[in-house]
Amino acid sequence: MTHLLNQLLEALAAAAQDNVDQPEHARAFAQWIHLGQSRATDILAALGDAAAAANGPARESKHVAVLGYASHGDARFQEPFVDALNWLRQRSFFVPGRPLAFEVDGIALLGVALGVSRLPTATATEPTGWLRGLLARQPALGNPTGWNDALVAAASEVVGHAANAMTPDLRAALAERLDLQISEADQEAAWALIAEMRGIEDGMTRAATQQVALHFLLKNSATIRPSAFTVEQVVKLLTGVSAGLRHWTWEEKARTPNSAIARWDVENEYHVQNLLWAVMAPVFPNLDDEEWLKSLGHHKPRADFAVPSLHLIVEAKFLRSGKNAFSQVIEEVAADASTYLQQGSPYRHIIVVVWDDFARTEEHAELRKGLLRISGIRGAVVIPRPAKMARHARKAAPQR
Repeated sequence: MTHLLNQLLEALAAAAQDNVDQPEHARAFAQWIHLGQSRATDILAALGDAAAAANGPARESKHVAVLGYASHGDARFQEPFVDALNWLRQRSFFVPGRPLAFEVDGIALLGVALGVSRLPTATATEPTGWLRGLLARQPALGNPTGWNDALVAAASEVVGHAANAMTPDLRAALAERLDLQISEADQEAAWALIAEMRGIEDGMTRAATQQVALHFLLKNSATIRPSAFTVEQVVKLLTGVSAGLRHWTWEEKARTPNSAIARWDVENEYHVQNLLWAVMAPVFPNLDDEEWLKSLGHHKPRADFAVPSLHLIVEAKFLRSGKNAFSQVIEEVAADASTYLQQGSPYRHIIVVVWDDFARTEEHAELRKGLLRISGIRGAVVIPRPAKMARHARKAAPQR
């Protein structure tokens, strides 16, 4: 997986390289989407300086777009952008018999929209209305998933009109650059689109967009792709909790002069639930605690945790001392399983996590075997109390 990801990143980096043979506003877009990287900042500033110097017959609509991209991140370009924008607004668009140019150029429209979005409110009112008017006159979409149409949709959203034609990779990139809202469905679609190298034929601008989108998706992958997990992977995640306790706080003396001795003891089943919540909640944003399940007569069962996207319940148990402690926990889990997975329940799988407070590791293999024989149990994780968490002058506690 890592090898394939590296290959993908390398392919996108190669395709996104600045290309001086491309139009200036396309180069400006590619640098703007990467803004924050020193080289991108330098190239965009140089493009902005050249566009600001274009006057008279040499001035073109693409120069206004370049200044829009440049001024979005650098206030020194705002004055030349306003000057160029005033020139652009004097021109006529959608003229019958004349080929469409700026008015349907997605990269140019987005650049101007970004520049307008940075203007002071008093200055922005008229340009915003003018640009919205142009965007409202766009021809019917020839290709709803096309790159140019996606850029036009992005321009519309920047000036206050949400658009559905934006491709998921562009929306993910703009979620990174502009904090635009993006749904989990669009994030999933962006992963698939980028992984399949779709859109690479659109050249430098889309490759640069997909680089930024991929950065956003990887940065947020712990919380945005719960559906990418399988039940078996959740078992692996929870099996790792025992190793994670190596750095669990259990002090023999205070660590700093201003702090007290701290010991994060695990005393009961509720503490085990808190530990599991700390591990699972960052990974599964749809994690439910104490999920109420379908009633059985007067009995309304309640599971410890539920992951609806995986039809999964995670149940915690606290194993104390006692001759029949192991058989008792197996009986409890069997009763839980028959209740939680009854006909009509949306849940199909259970993972049991048992905290063994007496660390009887020689018995754990047999306990896991017994638990896994219960119908519906997909994983049995046993966490022994770490040796460093030794109990001293321990009082007997009633069994649960």
